[in-house]
Amino acid sequence: MIKLVYVITRRANLTHAAFADYWRNTHGPLVAAQADALRMRKYVQSHLIEHPANEAMRSARGMAAPVDGITEVWWDSLEDMAAAYRTAGGAASGAILAEDESKFIDFTESQVFITCEHLIFDHTEGRGLGPDAAKVTYLLNRKSGISQAECHATWLNDHGPLVEAFAQILNMKRYVQSHTLSPTGAATHNPRGFLPPLDGITEVWISALSELGGAGDPEASATAGKTLIEDERRFVEMAASRCFLTREHLIFDHAG
Repeated sequence: MIKLVYVITRRANLTHAAFADYWRNTHGPLVAAQADALRMRKYVQSHLIEHPANEAMRSARGMAAPVDGITEVWWDSLEDMAAAYRTAGGAASGAILAEDESKFIDFTESQVFITCEHLIFDHTEGRGLGPDAAKVTYLLNRKSGISQAECHATWLNDHGPLVEAFAQILNMKRYVQSHTLSPTGAATHNPRGFLPPLDGITEVWISALSELGGAGDPEASATAGKTLIEDERRFVEMAASRCFLTREHLIFDHAG
């Protein structure tokens, strides 16, 4: 499967609360109504959680501020996604969604890109996570001077196992890397003026916000955190990346 990631910044005339309400309760059902025409398999909204940890993660890395949220939409394949939009029904559904998005999204401060997921670990034993779960969402721009392929290889083959080594210390339950696929052809078309795509997105789930900070040994947790940040600096352009807390809202899942 492939996954579209939509990094969303709200329109300036909306409060975050008004934006979040419209996105989830008006736009979410509208997307669900278009799912068949667009051959969408799954749709998740991840809403920003206002929490002091956001500033701690940002300042420790010298990152940009959080955004308002992330949309993720899964398709069976890139070809299936493209084929859906080429049909009359798919094109009409796409136009309906784009028109509605203009009511709450600032396109010129948002980003859209296609990714492939890599599951690094899942320590939930197949049970998933409960309603109190939170997710550290890391929007990644690669370090200047390295290629996207080099960034992805370091992230997957070096950094991924390092994160897993600290999973228990830092209460991490699940960790997924989503690597951006290089755009080709129509995928480079950008009529709404989106910002350039990112190189990928990291998602790390914890069972509850109370589990932030580690599993009871502050010194070990601090050491683990510093080690991970130093490793990130090998392949991440920190000032052009972001790290913040979100909470997922599953709008539909037709993939299972």
